[in-house]
Amino acid sequence: MGQGTAGKTRCRAGLAWLLGVWLALLCVPAGAETDVLGATDTGAALTGAPSDTLRSGWFVRPPYQFRGDPSGLGPPTGLDIRVAEEALVALGHHVEFSPMGWNDQLQALRTGQIDFVVGTYHDPERLDYVRYSRPYREERNALYVRADSDWLRDMPLRKDFVEAVRRGDFHLGVTAGYAYASPEIADLVADPGSDARLRTADDDEGNLRALMDGRIDGFVADPVIVDLMLAETGQAGRVRAHALDLGTVGVRVMFARATVSPEFVERFDARLRAMEDSRRIANLEVEHILPAFLAMATSETWFKTLTLLGILAFSASGVILARRERYNLFGALVLASLPAIGGGVLRDLLLGREPIFIFETPEFLLMPVAVVLAGFALYKFHDHFLVYRQGARHLILRQQAGWGGRVVGNLQRGLDAWAVASFTVIGVGVAVESQASPLWLWGPVMAVVTASFGVIMRDVVRSDFNIDMLKRDSFAEISVLGGILYSLILLWPPVELSLTFILVATNAVIVLLFVLRLLILYSGRVNPLQMGDPHSLPERRLDRLEARERERWGELSGYLGEDAEGHASPVPLTGLEARHKDFEYALQPLLAELDLLAGEPLFEAAVARHQGLRERLRILVRLEQQLYDYLREAGATAGEGEAARVASSLETRVLEGLRSLLDTVAFAVASGEREELEWLREMTANQRNRFDALRARYLQHEAMHPGGPLDRVLQRTHRVERMMWLLADYVEHRLEPPRAVAGNDRRRRQQQRLRDG
Repeated sequence: MGQGTAGKTRCRAGLAWLLGVWLALLCVPAGAETDVLGATDTGAALTGAPSDTLRSGWFVRPPYQFRGDPSGLGPPTGLDIRVAEEALVALGHHVEFSPMGWNDQLQALRTGQIDFVVGTYHDPERLDYVRYSRPYREERNALYVRADSDWLRDMPLRKDFVEAVRRGDFHLGVTAGYAYASPEIADLVADPGSDARLRTADDDEGNLRALMDGRIDGFVADPVIVDLMLAETGQAGRVRAHALDLGTVGVRVMFARATVSPEFVERFDARLRAMEDSRRIANLEVEHILPAFLAMATSETWFKTLTLLGILAFSASGVILARRERYNLFGALVLASLPAIGGGVLRDLLLGREPIFIFETPEFLLMPVAVVLAGFALYKFHDHFLVYRQGARHLILRQQAGWGGRVVGNLQRGLDAWAVASFTVIGVGVAVESQASPLWLWGPVMAVVTASFGVIMRDVVRSDFNIDMLKRDSFAEISVLGGILYSLILLWPPVELSLTFILVATNAVIVLLFVLRLLILYSGRVNPLQMGDPHSLPERRLDRLEARERERWGELSGYLGEDAEGHASPVPLTGLEARHKDFEYALQPLLAELDLLAGEPLFEAAVARHQGLRERLRILVRLEQQLYDYLREAGATAGEGEAARVASSLETRVLEGLRSLLDTVAFAVASGEREELEWLREMTANQRNRFDALRARYLQHEAMHPGGPLDRVLQRTHRVERMMWLLADYVEHRLEPPRAVAGNDRRRRQQQRLRDG
C-alpha cells in the first residue's frame, strides 16, 4: 500500500514535469530562430511584430520620400513611404516616421531602435541584422556627367567604365551607404583598388555640387531623383545622363531582425503581391512619380510657350467675334479671356487646386489683354485707311477677299488646332499633378474642361442660341479622345517611366491632335456624332441646294439652238414654252426647301449661305424670265428689204453673244472656282461695253426708222441689257457672299425675315 502510494506519487511528479516542459515549449515565441551565433530573436510577438506601432526613419528623397505639406509641417509622404504605410496598416499596425539620415537609419535598424526602412536595395552584407521584403518596384541607375564632357565617349560597355575608374582615369562620386544596382559598380565601391579615385558624399545633392565644381567627373544615382533635382535647380542644361547602361535593381523594405520575425515579413510580402495585383502600387507610382515628371516637363520653356500659344489662339478668336458683333473694348476683353483662361480656372476650381493657374504667373492674364489691345489698334488702323484713304480702299478690300483673307483664315485654323492640342495635354497634366483618380476618367474630363468650357462660357455670355461646340463642331470630341489617349499612355507606359518618355509622349499627342484638328478644319466635315440624321443637317442641305442651283444655270443655254446656217437661234416656241414651265417646276421645290431651312436655328455661316443662295435664286428667276420673254419675241423681224436684213443681222449677232455668255456662265457656275468667276465678271463687263457700242452704231444706221424692223429689234435688246446687269449682280454675289450677321439679336431678326420670305 505504501509502495503503491509512493509509486503513484512518483508517477504524478513525472507527469507534472512533462507537462511543465510542454508548457514551456508552448511559451517560446513562434517567430524565434537561432542566428549564426546561436542567439535567438527575442522581440517578435506571435503576431510577428513587436507592437501595434512600427517605427521608421526617413530623409528627403523626392518623389520617394518628402514632406507632403508645402509648409513643411505635415507628415512625410512619397512613393516608398505610401507603399510601406498602406501595406502595414492593412496588416493592423500603425506607422511612425522620424527624420533620420541614411547611415543613422542603418545603425538604428541594427540596434532595434526602428523596425523598418523603405526604399532599399538587397545587400548581402546586411543580412546579419535585417530581413528583406520582396521587391515592390524597379529602380534604374544612371551615370551623370557634365553636358560639355567628352568622357566615356568610346566606352559603351559597363566593364570598360569600371576599368577606367580603377585606373584612375575617371574621378567617380559615390554616396555613403548607397547600394548600387550594378554588381560591377558595387564591387568597385567595395574594393576600388589603389589607383581608383572615389569621392564620397552624403547624398546626391553633394555629388551634384562636386560635379559642377569639377571635383569629380561623374556620379551614379537614380535618374528620377536627379532629374527632379536638375529641374528644380535650373541645371538641366549643364548636366546630362550618359547612355551607359548601369542596370536596374529591385527596391525593397528592410526589417530589423531584432524586432520583426520572418513570418511577419512573409505576411508583408503577401500584402505587397495583393497591391501589385490590384494595380495599387502602379496607381501610387502615377500619383507620385508621374506628377514629378510632368512638373519637370511643364517647367520647360517650350511647354510654357505652348500654353501661351493656346491662350493666344483663343484670345484671337474672341477679338474676331468682338469685331464682328461690335463689342466695346471691355466686351472684347471678356470674349477673349473666357475661352483663353476660363476653362483653366474652372478646372482648377473643380480640382481644388491652389493657387489657380492665372495667379502663378501674370503672362496668362496679360496675353488676352495684349491681344485685345493689339487687335483694337489694328482694326482702327484698318478702318482709318478705308475711310480716309480712298485710293487704298479698293486694294485693301481686294486683298481681304483674296490672299489676305486666305492667310488670316489659315492662321486662324492653325491657332484653333494648336489650342485644342495644347489645352488637352495641359488638362490631363493638371489632373495628374492634382492626383485626380482614376486618371483614365478625370484626365479626359479635365482635358475637355480646359479646352472647351471657356468657349462655351463665352457663347453663353454672347447669348448665342447656336453654340457651335455643342452642335456641329468636333473640338470637344477631339479633346476627349486626346485626353483618353494621353491618360492611357501615362498610366500604362510601354517603357520605364522617365522624363524622356514623358516628353516624347507629350509631343506625340500634341502633334497628333494638331494634325487631326487641321484635317477636320480643312476638309470642312461636320461632327458625325450629332444627334439625329446627319443628312438632315442644314449645311448638307445647303450643299444639295447649291448643287441644284448650278444645274438650273446649265439649263439656260438650252433655250438657244442653231438654224440651218449654224447661227444661234431660239428653240421652237413650243419647246421654249416647255423649257420655261420645266424651269419653274424644278425651282419650286428648291425654294420650298429654303423656306423650311429658314425655320430652323442656323449657325452664322449657314445664315449667310442661306441669304446668299436666296438672293442668287431671285436673280436667276428674273434672268430666266427676261430670257424667255426676249426669245419668245425674237425672229419677229422676218421680211424683205434692206431694213429687215439689217435688223435680222443685228438680232443674230445679239443671239450669238447671248449664247456665248450663257455657255460661259454655265461653265463658271458649275466649276465654282474663284478665278473662273472673276473671269466671268470681266467678260460680262466687256460684253456690256460691246453691246452698248453695237446699239449705238445701229442707232445711227441709215436703216433706222421709228417703228421699223431695226427699231423693234433695238427695243427688244433692252431685255438683253437687263440680263447682263443681272449676270453682273449674280457674279458679285458669288464673289462677295454676304457676311454673317453681327449680334445674335440681329441674326434672329434676319432668320425671321428669311422665314417671312
